[in-house]
Amino acid sequence: MSKIYSVCWNVTERCNEQCEFCYRTIVSDLDLESNKKIADKLLAHGVEKITLAGGEPLLYKGIFELAAYIKQKNPNVLLSLTTNGLLITEENVERIIELFDWITFDIESVSAEYHEMVGRGKRHFSKNVENLLAFNKRINIKVNTVATKLNIADIPLVWELLKKFDVKRWKIFRYYPITYKAKENEERFAVTDADYSELKSRIMAVTSDSEVQIDFNDYDDFRTTYFSIFPNGTLKDNAGNVTCNILNDSIDECISSIDLSNHLVRRKAFSKFVDKK
Repeated sequence: MSKIYSVCWNVTERCNEQCEFCYRTIVSDLDLESNKKIADKLLAHGVEKITLAGGEPLLYKGIFELAAYIKQKNPNVLLSLTTNGLLITEENVERIIELFDWITFDIESVSAEYHEMVGRGKRHFSKNVENLLAFNKRINIKVNTVATKLNIADIPLVWELLKKFDVKRWKIFRYYPITYKAKENEERFAVTDADYSELKSRIMAVTSDSEVQIDFNDYDDFRTTYFSIFPNGTLKDNAGNVTCNILNDSIDECISSIDLSNHLVRRKAFSKFVDKK
């Protein structure tokens, strides 16, 4: 039987940043009990990795209760939190480490001004350096970077920062003008094929002796490897098409006509990270 092994679950689309390359879809959140029912279905289906994301997932009131519920149901599921980092406090650091196997931050540049210019806010950079310090060697850390034509020349400098910490994965996304603000700002941010290819070469050259897993996410990767759950329970397939609402429908039925071969390739990318915390 075909399975989904990894999902990105956007528990809320609310956000405390205004990124100019954002491609979220604005829909209403479900309550905690409804999301527990979705979690039950995912775990019963055999999902091995669940990423709680957004929007900003720490704006979802029941985020820690939902994470605890998932871990209580299946302690072996890989649970990841993707956050912009601004709402991380001394009080919730320990809770995150207790509940999650992975945490992901976004660092686009080593320039605070760049983060402010693209809508993340000037505080974004310094706060996430603080977060790297707070979580270093205490949880698996992943960093995401969105490559635009405005920061592409400086992305190798991000590596100079990351290699000072115990970062396990670094994923570099090619700016994707698909919907929402990302589509509106295509001319401002679009990266050419040649420039993205050159960036890959530059990054691989400076990271060649590193054990950090470096991933590049191009347009085809968006379209062929991801399954996303939206805050209202809607599931979108690897081509961005709505297949069902997991709260109401059977996952097996929703994916019965989908080619999952590329999703299996994605599974290999995370399956080796079973060392946990």
